[in-house]
Amino acid sequence: MTALKLTLFALFWITFVYLINCLIARKFKKIEIRQALLYTTSVGMLGVFGEVFVGHVYSFLFGEPLWLYHVLPIHNGFTSQYAPVIWGILGFHLYLLHGTLTSRKAHSINRLAFYFAGEAIIIELMGNYSFQAVFHQYIFYYFPPDLWHLTSVQTLPFYLAAGFVVTRTLKRLKAEPVFFTLMATGLAGVLVFMS
Repeated sequence: MTALKLTLFALFWITFVYLINCLIARKFKKIEIRQALLYTTSVGMLGVFGEVFVGHVYSFLFGEPLWLYHVLPIHNGFTSQYAPVIWGILGFHLYLLHGTLTSRKAHSINRLAFYFAGEAIIIELMGNYSFQAVFHQYIFYYFPPDLWHLTSVQTLPFYLAAGFVVTRTLKRLKAEPVFFTLMATGLAGVLVFMS
């Protein structure tokens, strides 16, 4: 898989996520770059670390992995060198969505965690399906067949826990967005590129 193809796929999804969020907000969303980068890099970092952790825990408990990355796999296939990009796109979506919900005063931190869980499965399903449709391979392959190996309902408890961690972490990191953006980028880089 070439870097150009992976970059074009990511750019498509960034554009798609932006346009969907503009539809939700009923206007073109202004992007505040520091906050957008904070969400993107923090969710990218938390996602990669979370995948390695959950992958090992699930394998230990059930004797087999829940998923396996096929694109640039690292850490026994529990994550990928491309995973920070995938998780970062979800972070960008959360940044845009949180801004819309905050402006409508239609959120609480717990509600945002639930949104995260449901949307993560939907975005994962759509992202993996679109990747398979274009490149004829999975980004990651889920062993349970409940959602056609593109994702699994078994991930819902993990995504719910991740939603609580991500929303609470982001709330605390907003005070120093530049510092935490650089820290998240560095930590994800160590895990991904030093493997």
